[in-house]
Amino acid sequence: MSILTEPVLGKFPERIHISNSEIQTFKSCRRRWFLGNYLGLTLNERSEVGPLPLGTRIHDSLEQYYLSMMGKGEIVNPVDVYNRLQREDNLRFLETSESSQDDKIKKFNDESELGRIMLEGYMDWMDEENPDADLEVVGAETKLGYVLEGFDNRVELIGKVDLQVRRLEDGSRATLDHKSALQFTDYYKYAHQSEQLMMYTMLQRLDESHDGSRIDGGIYNLLKKVKRSSRAVPPFYERIDVRFNEKTLDAFWIRTLGTIRDIMVVRDALDNGADHRYVAYPTPTMDWKTGSSPFFPVYSMLDDGSNVEAYLEDHFHQHNPNARYEVTEKTN
Repeated sequence: MSILTEPVLGKFPERIHISNSEIQTFKSCRRRWFLGNYLGLTLNERSEVGPLPLGTRIHDSLEQYYLSMMGKGEIVNPVDVYNRLQREDNLRFLETSESSQDDKIKKFNDESELGRIMLEGYMDWMDEENPDADLEVVGAETKLGYVLEGFDNRVELIGKVDLQVRRLEDGSRATLDHKSALQFTDYYKYAHQSEQLMMYTMLQRLDESHDGSRIDGGIYNLLKKVKRSSRAVPPFYERIDVRFNEKTLDAFWIRTLGTIRDIMVVRDALDNGADHRYVAYPTPTMDWKTGSSPFFPVYSMLDDGSNVEAYLEDHFHQHNPNARYEVTEKTN
């Protein structure tokens, strides 16, 4: 049976879980959504080089650092955690085809050093400026879900809050979201429009365990991807505290429901045998986001008569794209 025709959840599943990540993918390019979310395709060999593995190591190191603050034991050093994770990634890297390519070896080693330097600087920033003085860590690794009305009980909106903090100045709660970035400019411009933070806010409000505390936004914890050399331009670390008013959140909720309606219309059409080129058409753009997609070679192959099914069978397999949201730990 063709990998190109069988959705990863099967046809007409009783419950469909939709995340903010899926919503953003659908809005930016239906073809990428079709390949990654509907079919659930993922590369057979995951690269250990590039922004994703580096960002994941940094994110997981900081997560364990802040998680240790919730207990009464010793506070872990994120640099130590990072070094352990880097060694694990190095073993995986040696098992990939990239380990035989000199340019990939250099890039992996450079990125490994970069992440360590970024976290060493982060701890210096903690000591010098203490940006956490007004925050208390209250929760980590919490899966959130809400079954939507109006979709025949088929759709559950899901999310995973990695770290929740309380602002000591007013007692409100917020998601602390770690981001590694080459520049902070886009966050300065667009953080107040972040649908990721809006989604976190709404799902936390709708969660049955919500204690009634104020939740109206989130905090971006930014780390610049530089080695802090004499030529590097500060700031290297930044916090952007984003709060949304009720009208903004209401408008976000309405358009979210509208997008989910569109997703379900396309999903049902595909399940009924519609041509994906008709309902899940591409949005071609000449930018790095398109070029960095694992499906980039596939986009044209779907239209130019190539043997795309053979290519997909050789390079991809099916995997539930929502598996990463399966978390059981609860907020304190």
